[in-house]
Amino acid sequence: MQFTFRLYFYWVSIFLIFYIGILAAIFVFWGLNMNFWQILLVFFIVGMIPPAIITAYFWKRLNYMESDNVSPPVFSGQKKATFKYKGQAKFPFDDILQRIDRQWIVSYSDRKNCILKFRTDARMTSWGFGGYIKMVDGENITVIIYPMFPKSKREKIMVNQIIRVMSTILNV
Repeated sequence: MQFTFRLYFYWVSIFLIFYIGILAAIFVFWGLNMNFWQILLVFFIVGMIPPAIITAYFWKRLNYMESDNVSPPVFSGQKKATFKYKGQAKFPFDDILQRIDRQWIVSYSDRKNCILKFRTDARMTSWGFGGYIKMVDGENITVIIYPMFPKSKREKIMVNQIIRVMSTILNV
């Protein structure tokens, strides 16, 4: 199942847990009874539509991470950096793949074209980041980091920090 749908179901389940808690509190304190169709309709309006709108807003960025599209992303708020890889491994791309896999979640890799896509975990307070790495000639590495929510000042700072962390991971 794609990350986008998993994230949507995650948000719906959080809304469902809160909704059940509110319904239980209303039933205990006020004894208000509702029929099943009313409960289902209210949950659909309040618990399924808002997460669908939020997920649709971020869909393009979230879906790109797991797609087979090997072209670099063209999202707003992204930062691009180029590094020289100084590794001593026989297969440098596999070494980079292993290093990135230790730090982040690898969502797509293509050994033939030496392309790697990764992401951070999405949380309640942050939608996370996506990353794109392309290795050329076994030594030049292009890194593109993009936030899910590019208008956030906090995420702009985090993009710069991830670029700095990337330079230490790649032994620049």
